[in-house]
Amino acid sequence: MTRRAGFVAAFAIVAGVLSPDLASASGGRIVVIVLENKAYDQVVGSSRAPYMNGLFAQGTFFKNYAAVMHGSPHDYRAMTSGRTTGGGTGPNLFRSLESADLGWLELEESMAGPCGQHDAAKVPGSHDPLYTEQHDPAVFYRGTEDCRHDDVPMTSATFDPDALPDFTMIVPNQCDDSHTLAKGGPCPSFLGPIKASSSLGTADAWLSAVVPPLLAEPDVTVFITFDEGNDRTHQHLYAVELGAGVVPGSTDPTSYTHYGLLAGLYARFGLGDAPNAAAKATPVPFPG
Repeated sequence: MTRRAGFVAAFAIVAGVLSPDLASASGGRIVVIVLENKAYDQVVGSSRAPYMNGLFAQGTFFKNYAAVMHGSPHDYRAMTSGRTTGGGTGPNLFRSLESADLGWLELEESMAGPCGQHDAAKVPGSHDPLYTEQHDPAVFYRGTEDCRHDDVPMTSATFDPDALPDFTMIVPNQCDDSHTLAKGGPCPSFLGPIKASSSLGTADAWLSAVVPPLLAEPDVTVFITFDEGNDRTHQHLYAVELGAGVVPGSTDPTSYTHYGLLAGLYARFGLGDAPNAAAKATPVPFPG
């Protein structure tokens, strides 16, 4: 059994279900990391995000990447199903990967158990929960894909870059993703407490610990962006691609959206036409 199958099996035992071995990666693997609620001009050039800005020299900087609309659930749906509402039985990325016998994993930091289980934990000093289903797209489609086995809490055990499957989505908790500043103490991250003077600084520190071990894998490509901007009108976002097959220090001026991210993933994994609005979007290029 692979290490990934092992930790998923461990969660399955806790949940009282049996987990099968999971498909191993075929070719290069893709990791998408989604942060929260910061517009392009809040991140690019900011002294609060030295690590994020330093990544431009290591990969491809997408200068014209944008969210689809205001509201986190809308944008997570756009990234994974090509629409901004609904869930249920419609086509989505996770279901398409399963149909193609490709492995996927969603790591949700501070989720209490697989497939959307939550507890009362809050961002220190706030009323915002550390984990929210609004940032967990696999839960939106739990009737049609296997989120009990593949949507699991992000921990030091489950975050194993060597054992990640073909596709992984990583969603930090609501202080590590820059959504809410922890004012009542450090952010309780899976990698240890993080204390910063700004919400963006917290996310920057978290990325600086999470991204390097991913990039140490010779076959992993990492795409980092935000779900939306900081208000209803400013949806221009930071976006960068790093790792296997990416030209360091390159810039892509093409206009892309979250629909294009989904279209690019469908193209990369040979899943056919992307669903819904993503079918007509310009695909984000992925190597391989």
